[in-house]
Amino acid sequence: MAASGENVVEREGLSVRHPARFVLVGSGNPEEGELRPQLLDRFGLSVEVRTPQDLASRVEVVKRRDAFECDASAFIAQWAKDEARVRRQIVAGRARISEVRVPDVALERAAQLCMSLGTDGLRGELTLIRAARALAALQGDAVVVDAHLKRVAPPALRHRLRRNPLDDAGSTVRVDRAVAELFGAVG
Repeated sequence: MAASGENVVEREGLSVRHPARFVLVGSGNPEEGELRPQLLDRFGLSVEVRTPQDLASRVEVVKRRDAFECDASAFIAQWAKDEARVRRQIVAGRARISEVRVPDVALERAAQLCMSLGTDGLRGELTLIRAARALAALQGDAVVVDAHLKRVAPPALRHRLRRNPLDDAGSTVRVDRAVAELFGAVG
């Protein structure tokens, strides 16, 4: 009942309803098969998780995982200050989000980007604008600008692209190319 904002529990003659706000998080391995496009379109953002390719990052990941396994409490305490800082930033962003303006030029740029990528429907634009507004709020910005759209375009759009048999580039590369064409160099 995500769309209704209500959670319904019915079991063995018991029926309970209560307000609920939640985010659906899923994971999958594309090597195990693709999801249907109409299902992928229902996901807001998509994140690609890859193994780090540089030595320093790989070593740091292993060190942190090892530190957690050796003493989880000490590890959690070590990162508590950073986690609290991020939490404060998120809470402040949530408080500001309704005040962030999305000018028509940002709406037009989002639509142009989705049109150039050939995304079906309007969920791409809606997700792109929501994510850009959230990023602006998180960063303390009052207005959505190109930089916000560029930053959130890959996770908002890459899973909405149809396969192109004439283009063997991955969807992230295709989004990056379209962003570069519309906004200039990615960065």
